[in-house]
Order: sequence, then C-alpha cells, then structure tokens
Amino acid sequence: MAVNTINNVYRMLKEERHQYILDKIKLSRKVLSTDLSIELKVSEDTIRRDLNELSSKKLIKKVHGGALPIDNLASSYLERSNFNLEEKNTIAKKALSLIKDGLVIIMSGSTTNLQLAKIIPSDINATIYTYSLPIALELTKHPSIEIIFIGGKLYKPAQVTIGLDVVSSISQLRTDLCFMGTEGINVSSGMTEPNWEVSHIKKCMISASNKVIVLCTKNKINKIKRYAVAPIHKIDTIVTNINPSDSTFDNFKEKGVKIL
Repeated sequence: MAVNTINNVYRMLKEERHQYILDKIKLSRKVLSTDLSIELKVSEDTIRRDLNELSSKKLIKKVHGGALPIDNLASSYLERSNFNLEEKNTIAKKALSLIKDGLVIIMSGSTTNLQLAKIIPSDINATIYTYSLPIALELTKHPSIEIIFIGGKLYKPAQVTIGLDVVSSISQLRTDLCFMGTEGINVSSGMTEPNWEVSHIKKCMISASNKVIVLCTKNKINKIKRYAVAPIHKIDTIVTNINPSDSTFDNFKEKGVKIL
C-alpha cells in the first residue's frame, strides 16, 4: 500500500511539473533546464526526463539546455487524449453516476468525455448527441445507445465539427444533460475557451440543456481563456479529480455549483 501511495504521489507531481513547464513556455516562449530545476526543486536529470517526455508527445521542441514552444503545430487529438489519462479516468468514473436510462445527453469533444464514452455500461439506454468524431465512433461500440452525430466542417486539431450547421442543429435540441469539457473555469469569469467557434457552440449546448456538467482536470480550475462561454451560475456541477472538500471549491460552492 505504501509503495502504491508513493507512486501515485510521484505521478501526480510529474503531471504538475509538466503543466508548469507547458504554462511557462506559453508565457516566456523559452525555458531553461537549470531554471526549471531551481523553480521546481528537482534535479536537472529529472527536468531533462520531463522535457524528453513532453517532446516525445510533440508538446514542446527540446533544444540544448531547455525547450521552446511548437508554433503552428497543434498536438494531435490522440496525444492529448493520452495526457493526464489517470486524472481523466478518475473524472469519467465519477461522471458515470449521473448517466441514467432514458436520458437525452449532449457531449462536447473533450478527451475526458472520450474516456466517459468508453465506460458507459452496456445496459444503459440513452440518446447521445455529439459533434465529436472520436466520441461518436467510440459510442458505436455500445449496444444500446442511440448516437446522433452533428455534422459540419471538421476542425482537424480537435476532431470536432464547427460552423453554422452545428450551431443551428444544437439550437433546436432539448437535452437532459450536457457533459462539457473546458479549457478554463473560474468563479469570476465563468467558463472560457481559447477558440471562438468552439466557445459559440458550447454556448448553444448550455442553452439546449437542462443541466450542465463540466468535466475538467485540476489544471483547468481557475484558468481563464480568451472567449467567454457561460457565467458560473449556468454550471450545475463540476466533476474533477480534486477532492470535493478542497478549499479550491469554496467560492464555487457559494455560487451554487455542486462539486463531484
């Protein structure tokens, strides 16, 4: 048990280091191994291993003594779906408790939603709308779910459809639940996204849904992106891998948001 606990803590810390490195590269456009070693209080060998791993996932460009951003080259959907996988699986298992027989659900194209799609029990009967190609394909394996794929122009980096056709289709729906991924959620700014077209689609999803469930890993909490999606009072529940009693969520709870 002790060994497993130590390993889990190690993995958590490694993921936190990776996110710190990615955030710093976005901000500073360059990182040095020596500086990261000091800031993160780990050896330069550890930092080199971190940079090698991030480079192998094509999230950064490793150079002598540090790393640079990869400009104009989005990491593939597959690479992102495998990043923070343990956290996403934890979140998906929590969110699963909200899915009941007979519900009409709409799912955004997040990689955490993909993990949720993979574990929906075979005896669940539901209707699921999605504009995510990977999620739609994953759900084809399910024997009892009716899948309605919302077509449109394919946005290749995220493998989702975008455009007026998608917005028009979603605006005509009424769904019981919306499972939503996000790039940032904050009490003062609400839910935000870096892509304008995706933010507009998500606004429509929220308007079409009786309840909005946001699935997000801990690195998205209290982050703010460029485009507003919804104020915090429009969000019913946040499902995350952080303990719901953590003080991080005190302000969210004051606004009536449930935490799982």
